[in-house]
Amino acid sequence: MAVSLEALPEGLRSRVGPEAPAPMRMMVARALLPIPPSDLFSGLAYLASNESGDLQSAARKSIADMPSGVVEGILDSIEHPELLDFALRHYVDDENFASKIILNRATPDDAIEWAAHRVPAGLIELIANNQARIIRHAPLVEAIYFNPASPMAIVSRVFETGVRAGLELHHIPGFREIYESIFGKEAASKLDAAADNLQGKELDEDTIQKLAAELPEEVEDHGSSSMSDEAMAAAMQILTQEEEEEEEEEEVDERLLSPADRRAREAKEKEKEKAKDEKQKPMHALIEEMTVPMKIRTALVGNKAARAILIKDSKLIVAMAVLKSPQVQENEIKSFCKNKALSDRIITAIARNRDWSKSPAIQLLLIKHPKTPAGFTNRWIRTLRVKELKDISRSRDVSGHVQRLAKNIIRQRQSGGR
Repeated sequence: MAVSLEALPEGLRSRVGPEAPAPMRMMVARALLPIPPSDLFSGLAYLASNESGDLQSAARKSIADMPSGVVEGILDSIEHPELLDFALRHYVDDENFASKIILNRATPDDAIEWAAHRVPAGLIELIANNQARIIRHAPLVEAIYFNPASPMAIVSRVFETGVRAGLELHHIPGFREIYESIFGKEAASKLDAAADNLQGKELDEDTIQKLAAELPEEVEDHGSSSMSDEAMAAAMQILTQEEEEEEEEEEVDERLLSPADRRAREAKEKEKEKAKDEKQKPMHALIEEMTVPMKIRTALVGNKAARAILIKDSKLIVAMAVLKSPQVQENEIKSFCKNKALSDRIITAIARNRDWSKSPAIQLLLIKHPKTPAGFTNRWIRTLRVKELKDISRSRDVSGHVQRLAKNIIRQRQSGGR
């Protein structure tokens, strides 16, 4: 978001606005004018978000060169939403600064939503704790859900807040499973009944609110996290390919330690060994320990190796979540099309996706797949070259119907299309 001129103190507008002299604007960009830090930051934010070239570069450098203590004071004094939006996007990688902006009630909901997609777990918890903001801005639930750093416990808590407030959340993959893990099977059955009554249409806000009103005040633990916290942390670290730097410890003479310090040191070593053992588990073993909601979320935010395992999951909703991942690539779709054991629903979903099925290579793989619907096969096979048709007509890996169809098309072409 570009910071508007109206967001700046009135006395500063004539110095940085479009009509201000170019040398004056450059002096502000280089932080050479004697003005209060908060006013200076406002001017720099305006130039950095509205200008380009040397003026923008100078403003950004001046912001980066501000001492930490000065920045903290500035962030404590900012009240304008546009400046807070700019500050959050600029300092999102600094947990100390970002936390101040997230806790500021004047920070725009859209900026918090943007941050919720990418901040670490500690800041996710700060965002999740603001229930009023979540209820006011439903997209925050989805942003927290799709952030790989969000612990599943926080995801479930945010879902619970959203459901109780009657927010529209059922479009999020795995909503029903997460709903059941929080509120139990009986409440989930009511949700299914409401969906059936609407004949497959999306639940409206009144229906969701009615269901939420019928829920008990206290929610029992229905097993939303059967996986240990340590295992889940290790799984998410592997699935998102994050690497942690090992802490360098100073060598300490054991003889100089007190008995209490020695016990604390030994306990710390045991914790490290336990965490190391969890991280060394094969990925498929970690995934097997996950609940269905965890698997769905991992399918959406995990890496390629995780998707290759989850596409074969016995729960169709988990496998379908893989296809909904924004990170899935065409070469992965090709490998899925080669797997004859995949569900026919998965193959049909791939065939129906226009972005994937427009690829000639994927079309050829789907033609050869025994579970591809005949309508797609009959249409695509007529676009193949004679060599590809001959290969199909001789292949033992395709169905008899497809073999006969390939032979008929070859004969038609050889006879001039008669």
